[in-house]
Parts: sequence; C-alpha cells; structure tokens
Amino acid sequence: MPDSTNWRRDLSTRRSFLKMGAVGGAAMLAGCAGDDNPPEPGGGNGTGTGGNGQQSGTQFRVFDPLTSGATPDQRHFNPWNPSQTGCWHPGAAIFDRLAVYSPTKNESYPLIAEEWQMAEDNVLEATLSDQWTWHNGDQFVAQDWVMQQQMEIELARAANPDSDRPHAVMKSVEAVDDQHIRVTLHDPLAEVFAVQNTIAMYHGNLGRGIFTKHDDPKWSEWLDGLKNKSGEEKTAVVEELTSAKYPKLTDEPIGHGPFQIAEVGDDVVIMEKYEDHPNADNINFDRFSLHLFSQNLPTQPYATGQVDAAHKGFPVQDDLKSRLPEGHTLFREGRSENKLFAFNCGHETEGYDSPVNNRNVRKAVAHVFDRQQVKGLLQGVNRMFEWAPCRVPGKVLEAGDHEATEWVKDFTLYGQNDTERATELLEREGYSQESNGNWMTPNGERFELNIMNGADRQDISVLKRNLNEFGISVNQEQVDDATFDERRMNGDYDIMPDGSSANGVTALWSIDLVADWVQSITHFNPEAEIPMPVGDPEGSSGTKTINVRDHISQWQVTGDSQYHKELMWWWNQTLPEAEMMYQPDAGAYDGGNWELDVRAGIRNGVDDALYIAPKMSDGTLRYIGDN
Repeated sequence: MPDSTNWRRDLSTRRSFLKMGAVGGAAMLAGCAGDDNPPEPGGGNGTGTGGNGQQSGTQFRVFDPLTSGATPDQRHFNPWNPSQTGCWHPGAAIFDRLAVYSPTKNESYPLIAEEWQMAEDNVLEATLSDQWTWHNGDQFVAQDWVMQQQMEIELARAANPDSDRPHAVMKSVEAVDDQHIRVTLHDPLAEVFAVQNTIAMYHGNLGRGIFTKHDDPKWSEWLDGLKNKSGEEKTAVVEELTSAKYPKLTDEPIGHGPFQIAEVGDDVVIMEKYEDHPNADNINFDRFSLHLFSQNLPTQPYATGQVDAAHKGFPVQDDLKSRLPEGHTLFREGRSENKLFAFNCGHETEGYDSPVNNRNVRKAVAHVFDRQQVKGLLQGVNRMFEWAPCRVPGKVLEAGDHEATEWVKDFTLYGQNDTERATELLEREGYSQESNGNWMTPNGERFELNIMNGADRQDISVLKRNLNEFGISVNQEQVDDATFDERRMNGDYDIMPDGSSANGVTALWSIDLVADWVQSITHFNPEAEIPMPVGDPEGSSGTKTINVRDHISQWQVTGDSQYHKELMWWWNQTLPEAEMMYQPDAGAYDGGNWELDVRAGIRNGVDDALYIAPKMSDGTLRYIGDN
C-alpha cells in the first residue's frame, strides 16, 4: 500500500528496502562459532545483572544494534534526521503511537486511539484516549500527533513544490479538539488501508511513535517556518530540521510510553518504568535496558546470558541451536524475506531477446526445478516455499488463517521437477528435443539460458543442475553490483536471483514495490491477460484483461479481496518471479524467564513487538523466572 511516511523515497531507497531482511545466519553467528574471540560485553549493565550475566528479574536486557552507527550518547529523537537516529532503539519504548498495524494480519489494533471510523470515503476520524500523559505529567493531546503529520506533509510539499498532492496519502490533518483528529485523504480508501497509512503507519521512523509535543518551542518553530516561510528561508528551515539532533538521549527527553530514560552510557541505555502509563500495572519489572557489544552480533551475548532478548538475527543454523538458552523462543516469525528467481519478461526492452520473454518458457523453467533437492542443502535458516508462487508470505500461508491459504491450493505448483509438463509447454512454443536430450529453440539453435549472479544460492545451484539434466544449457555469470544493477534495469539477462522483504500480505503488493520496482527489473507487461476462472491455467472460461497498477489501487479503495485473489493468480500465471525459498527474520527471547503476552498479529507480525507489548491493555512483557 502507499508508504505515507517516506517522502524521500526514490530509486536508491527502493533498492535499499528490497535488500532489507534477515542477515544470513552464518554471518550473524560468526561470533558464536567458537570462544577464541568472544565479543566484549557492554560495560553499563545497570542493576539486576551480575558477572555471570544472570538477571534478577527487575531488568529486561535487550541486545542493541549499533543504530545508524551511533552509540547511545550520540542518538536523538528527531524522526526527520536519519543520521544517528534513536527513533527505534530506544525510541519505540519511550514513545507510543495511536494504533498498531500488523502487516501479517492486515489488521490494526487500538493504542492511544480508542476507536476510528470513515466519516466519508476519504475522511478518517479517530478518538484518542485521555489516559496518556507525557513523562513530565502533561496531557497527551491530538495536537501532538497532528503536529508530527503536518510537519511530514510540509516537508513533502517543500520537496515537491509543484505537486498538487506532495504527500502520497494524506491531503490534510487536523485536531478537532484535544481527543479527536480528522484525516482527509487524497483518494477514497477502504478503512483498513486508510488506517494503515495514517494513524497506524508502520514504515520508517514515524511508525515508531509520536515524537513531537505540540507546545515544544523547537518543534513549533520548525513547523511555523515550514508553513510560513518561502524561498531560501524555507530551504534553511528544511535543512536545519532534517539535520538537527533534537532532542538527544542525553538531554533528558520526555516521551509518553511505558518507559522513560534513566541513564545513558557509552554502550547502554537504561529505561525505568513510567508508573503513570495507563498500562503500567501489567508490567512486573522495573527497568528495560539496551546493550551494545563490540561485534554488533546478537547471538553470543544472547547465548551466554548477557542479554535476555534480541530483535533480529534468528533463526540460527541447526548446528548452533544447542548453544542457545533452554527457554529460547522466537518472535517476529511472520517477518521474512523471499528468495526468488526473477525472469526477464521483456516488455519494452531493447537489444536483448531472451527466451524467457515467453511466459510458457518461464513456466517450463519453474516446472523443471526440483525443490526437494534443495531441502538437503538448507541449514536451518532458509526455508522452502512449499506453496504455489502467489506473493503471499510463507509464514502467513503456514499459519493458515488467511483466505489466501485456500486460494493457492488451486494455483499452479512449480518446483516439482515436472519434466512432462515442461516438455508440453516448450513444445507448444516450437521448441524441440533432440535424441541426445538437448533442447533446441524454434530457430534450430541450442537452447541456452544465462543466470546472472546467485552462485551462492542453494536454489539457484539446484536450478542450474536441473536445467542441464533436462537438456537446457546454462551459463552462470557473476558480475559486480554496478553491472548487475545496470543489466537488470536494461533487461539484459535471462534469470537472476532476487530478494524481497515479505513482511505482510498487503506489504508485498504496494504499488511502488510491484507496479514500479518489480516491473522495472523484471519488465513484465502491466496490461495482462489472465486465464479464467482463477485456478484454471488453460482458461476454460477465456481470459480477463487486468492492469496491475489499477488492480492494486482498486483493492485499496474497495477492500474487496477478489482483486487480491486475481493479482495472486496473475503472479502465478505470468511468473515475473517465482518464490522458492524464504528466510524468517525473527527475534528471540529467553522464554524460560520472560513471557511475551500479546496478540499474535503483533507478536509475529510487528518488527518492534518487544516494545509494543508493554504498551497494550490486552498484552504485556513480564518476568516469570525464579529470581
């Protein structure tokens, strides 16, 4: 869906987004493979820890990634300055948000916002609780959230001065009074998508919390400058705002979350429970601390009991599982990264005529692949995508409670080494197989395919072997990053590996991801004919013409899942990419001593679930150990 929080998004940020996901298990466990060079523990463990790394039950200790390369005393809570930001660690614990969106469930849950409704098809209204206060005792009010969104809109307007809709989703926001807000959208949206992109936004720093207090002099000055200055003066305000480190963690900042800053060291942030938080009674420990380690890898300090949890870095390879705590428990398991084969579909490309420009050839290649041969090569980190390609995350399909689970049962399942079906599809397109087993093109030439990069991927290695055994010649090319990027954008390849964060049903179908980015590297035709009915690849009822971008838009506007079903079917039958593996992007905690009690959509679907659980009225993080 539209990413309303990133007005700076361009080609390079899309690339970064698509490369995001779990770091390979082997790399993350480099410090866990032996004891020769163990990481240095953080020096400021605070209360509740001893030399043996055991917790007393008064402090929950979490591995702190070196956020933006910044130690705690350098970090700040300015969401518009990406340098040395602390908006996630520890900002997500210090500040709350209006609502929480789960990408894996495509649901939003109330937090400060008690309820919401679509007053009109493009107007969302929400009622805020009056139970939240800032850490100095001031009431949290609607104007605080509105200020943050107005600053975002004004920054978007400064970046796109000639646009009549500089912000992707929101046209305007206003505080009706202290407890009511009104958001006007550029276009009508179904409620689930309107909420997702406004009060429950989950992308970027603004998704971590509400950082602006409406009567704070600095925020007020900047917002006034954005609204009322022009020319060089306005440019100066934008430059100042987007580079200011305000407020710093060391400036005794106030938030409105369940924890507040107590101590900031070189390698530790200690937060104390804010007793006046409306859900503080659900929290049975006193301190929440974040700890830095020199190797910036979570697994060894977690395995040795120096921390109780880490947000990322799991699962681990099978041969290292015995090193983990007895109560080792994963969360964020719905967060994952797809590992795909990408095909050059050839729409509006010049100078390179690829065999896989033909959808039946793409299907044949996917049928030849034998996923069973990959399973023996996996080491506990990557998982096989056991379902038909459909652009729904594997963890969502595994859970089985989304309607897509039933839909995909009728879809074409590739990766079965179905050489009979592959033969049928190739012969349909004029290919032929000689007596020696070699396949020839319709022009009578040897059928060859080039795979650009991916030599380190287990599934790509198996695909090469399967194709060669089937009689298709395969050339493996390894090129540098710049060449790889240029060639995929120009459509100068046959097959290449791709990775895509698969962190939710709707997240995988955002327009700027599929209709823009995936189209730009796979070169599929946005106007597509899909066989009907859905589930029948032979099209016994004919075909239906769809426009991928329009179909995604209509899904957003209406909320009608039929659009989603047809998009999945388009993906399965057009096959610009085929997901064959995925890698969970999970965190872990010591479940023998701590309990994460929160809705499944948050526990396994939200990246900062450890921070969100203590904020909820119907969930918490609690100590259950013996100490």
